[in-house]
Amino acid sequence: MHLVIIGLNHRTAAVEIREKLRIAQDQLSDAIAELKQRPDISECLILSTCNRTEVYACTTTRAQDTAIIEWIGEFRGVEPAQFASHLYSHAGHKAAEHLFRVSSGIDSMVLGEAQVLGQVKEAYAAAGEAGGTGPVLNSLFQQAITVGKRVRTETEIGRGAFSVCSVAVQLARSIFDELTGRTVLIVGAGKMAELTLTHLTSFGASNVVVANRTHESAADLATRVGGRAVRFEDIPLSLEIADVVITSTGAQEPIITKKAVASAMHERRGRPMFFIDIAVPRDIEAGVGGIDNVFLYNIDDLQAGVETHANNRRTEVAKVEQIIAEEVEQFTLHFKQFDAVPVITAMREKLEGIRLQELEKLRSKLRDLSAKDMEAINAATRSIVNKICHQPMIRMKEYAAESDSEAKLETVCELFGICPVEDQAAAEESETS
Repeated sequence: MHLVIIGLNHRTAAVEIREKLRIAQDQLSDAIAELKQRPDISECLILSTCNRTEVYACTTTRAQDTAIIEWIGEFRGVEPAQFASHLYSHAGHKAAEHLFRVSSGIDSMVLGEAQVLGQVKEAYAAAGEAGGTGPVLNSLFQQAITVGKRVRTETEIGRGAFSVCSVAVQLARSIFDELTGRTVLIVGAGKMAELTLTHLTSFGASNVVVANRTHESAADLATRVGGRAVRFEDIPLSLEIADVVITSTGAQEPIITKKAVASAMHERRGRPMFFIDIAVPRDIEAGVGGIDNVFLYNIDDLQAGVETHANNRRTEVAKVEQIIAEEVEQFTLHFKQFDAVPVITAMREKLEGIRLQELEKLRSKLRDLSAKDMEAINAATRSIVNKICHQPMIRMKEYAAESDSEAKLETVCELFGICPVEDQAAAEESETS
């Protein structure tokens, strides 16, 4: 049983690459179902956000990287050659360490951000609902969530809370000095849009316009912030009055085109417009940034602002790393015990088979026994098998956590005359080759 993660993030790939591999929330179920059908993949989970797309998998054999990379390309319709050089791969305890860094917020664009823990929880829930997780990934992600909570409780990594949204608003303020009296158009009504609006209104923005494909969602958000909602199809008209436009939708194609912005700028007689596109895939055509008096920033452009804000949090990173090291050691010991599972299963199945055979012999010899008597005998023999298995099971789990675990588990197999399912499959493959 092997644990692996394949992925890319804002450090290894620009937004142009990340948006090609982004898997939307409503695609996760199908993606997990497809991936789990691949040979040798027993468990899988996908974490896909604006800053990362990562596949976590539990495989029955080693070296499944190529198969997972090929699947990513097939599912997203992108040739692996376009993204393979941007990928990272971690296995075993390194995979656990990476996930714990993610859930703690120190692998994020915004150091110590709180939103990523929620994204980890959502990815775990989605994989569970789709039948992608099992004992290994359940254990890993439950511990990752615990790590995220520990970090926020025991350190000040979240001190002076800020996010991509707050950095975006600070950037808007640097362009327009102040936001009071400016018209702000928000496209999208999800969590990112709401967080952005919260920051905008805290700095004086009062003329807020909200557009969303589902108009009811736009109206609900607009009501909560004292703004007004417009129909999605009316975005081009809203561009004519908007000074600041912030987009955060789940659209797979740009929804604001260069043509629409050029037309709006003509009506505005060249008055400056400021666009921040915090969506992945991007909501705004890249060519928009080439129009005079139009300032366009995407999520990668916010990195400089993020770095400035992060300085106050860096002193806490060492404390977070210590927590992660402790948790990785604990997970590693637990993960190694999974190697004993096939041996334990094989032992129990063999002993149970013997018990049932002997019970059948007894039934044929003592035909006068009542059903109640046979059930009593059945329960007693089952209890005997459980008691016989108890101590060896404890020892096998202990063996699995030791440096010479493979040799010790092989000795157990020899003693009981058993062959775990994985070994049996390997033996059969060897015989047919």
